[in-house]
Amino acid sequence: MDRLVKPGDIVVTNFPPLYQHWSLVTDRVCPNGRYMLISATDRNGTVKEETWDAVTQGKHTYIADFSYGIPLTDALVRARSQIGQWKYHLKNRNCEQFISWVFTGSLTSKQVTMAVGGAALGAAAVGVLAKKPTFAKFLGAAVLLGGLGLVAARADKKEPELTEE
Repeated sequence: MDRLVKPGDIVVTNFPPLYQHWSLVTDRVCPNGRYMLISATDRNGTVKEETWDAVTQGKHTYIADFSYGIPLTDALVRARSQIGQWKYHLKNRNCEQFISWVFTGSLTSKQVTMAVGGAALGAAAVGVLAKKPTFAKFLGAAVLLGGLGLVAARADKKEPELTEE
C-alpha cells in the first residue's frame, strides 16, 4: 500500500452498485502482513474480526476521514465485545452503525438516512408532480433518489488514497 493503514483507522470499501462497507483496522496482523479488520456484515450476520482480503474482497478501499474521541484500546475492546453478538440488519444495525456505536455509542448511518430520505422524497415528488402516478413511477423515483442519497452519503477520504500493491 502507498500509505500503510494503522490500527484505529476506519476503512471504507466500495461495493457495487453504490454501497460502502465500513471496517475498523485492528491491532492484529494477517498472515499476509496486512492488518485485520473488524466489522458488522450481512455476509456473516454479525461482527467478526477477519483478514483484510476477506472483508474488502479486492474492491476499492480507502481510509475514511473519521475522527473519534476514545482511545484505540477502548474502541477495540468495545468492538470485540460484539463479535458473534451483534445481529446485523441493513437498516438498523449495519456496518456504519457498528463503527458509529463503537466510537460514539449511537447507532447512526448516513447511508441509511440519505437513502431512505431520498426514496421518500422521490415517491413524494411523483405523488405531487405526476399527472398519472403509477406504481412504476413511484418505484422509479424512489430508487433513483434513494441511490442519489447513497452517493451523497459517501465517506470522505483521508489523503493520500490507498492503492493495491
